Amino acid sequence: MRNYFLLILIFISFSSCKKKSITENKSQVEKTDSLMVGEFIYTSTGKFYPDSLKTKTADYSNKFDFKDYLEYKMTDTIQIDLNGNGILESVYFDNNDCSKILIKEKGQELISFGCGQEEYDGFPNAVGWVNLWCVVKDKKVWEVLFTEDGDIDKDTIVNLERPSIYIGKEEAGGGIISYRNGKLYWIHQSD
Repeated sequence: MRNYFLLILIFISFSSCKKKSITENKSQVEKTDSLMVGEFIYTSTGKFYPDSLKTKTADYSNKFDFKDYLEYKMTDTIQIDLNGNGILESVYFDNNDCSKILIKEKGQELISFGCGQEEYDGFPNAVGWVNLWCVVKDKKVWEVLFTEDGDIDKDTIVNLERPSIYIGKEEAGGGIISYRNGKLYWIHQSD
């Protein structure tokens, strides 16, 4: 009888240890809401998406203060009708001799700024600092205005006539390349 009792005791302790192990493993799985599978993430909602997509989405959230925009790589050429004449301009960075932005429209004179040039009022004469850019589709954006002495005067709201291009440096600001009243216009965006 004693052996029989000992055998039952061993069986109960063995089964309780196994049950505890299964419960611990189950709770670990329930705590995980996503699982890395190769280069993809599997979420608790049952969807797979590339790990890089999750990173990009998180990164983009702090780069721009715009509601409606489309970010481009620095090596991309943006096709956009900046001046509103119905013809797409090609806007791109040229880093051959020194950094400059070129705006090229078929049948029109090439527009270039940066590389020490000061042809366009208010535009930066260097663009080597730029590390991000996007097409801004917001209708209203803010502009930093300066006094004649170069001190910050005030911020104001500006209406964009059409989609425009923002250039900037992350966590430092930049400006918007746009047309206003038929002329190329720089909307300063940083302090």
